[in-house]
Amino acid sequence: MKIARSNNRRLSDRCLGGIHGFTLLELSVVLFIISVVAALAVPAIKKATLEARSTTVANDLRVFAGALQTYTQEWGDWPAGNSEPGVFPPGMEGYLRTTNWERITPIGGFYTWSPNTVQQGQRYRAAIAIATVGPAKVSSDRVQLVDLDRKLDDGSLDTGQLRLGFRNQPVYVLEP
Repeated sequence: MKIARSNNRRLSDRCLGGIHGFTLLELSVVLFIISVVAALAVPAIKKATLEARSTTVANDLRVFAGALQTYTQEWGDWPAGNSEPGVFPPGMEGYLRTTNWERITPIGGFYTWSPNTVQQGQRYRAAIAIATVGPAKVSSDRVQLVDLDRKLDDGSLDTGQLRLGFRNQPVYVLEP
């Protein structure tokens, strides 16, 4: 019994006497593991954020295209143009009221209706552009824009419905 008591006393003396703690090597190993986990997590988080933005913009463009096409079926032609970015095209308030049209897009800028527009030398009868307005700049991240194109179209910003227009800002073509 004396042996057991002395072992207990030594253990409690060591813990209470300030001898306990982590060595520099143990702390270095923990910091190394944390840095490796962070290095692996940051690209995954960036990719997930990029994909979420692209998905939201693609869904918005599909909803807007549907609303504009409904207007065209009911009224026989596309709505008039000349509205400011983020402002409903004339006559479209009822069709777009519950959408994200008036908000800054997840990739920056505002949605704008562009009928009979010339973009990069091409004329389009009906298109939705995403335009920079003041500090709300449209992303010029090519990876972001190509991911958006893949979600909507063919993955090429030079062909299909989503293209780069004026100042390399995205344009979603509804009617060439």
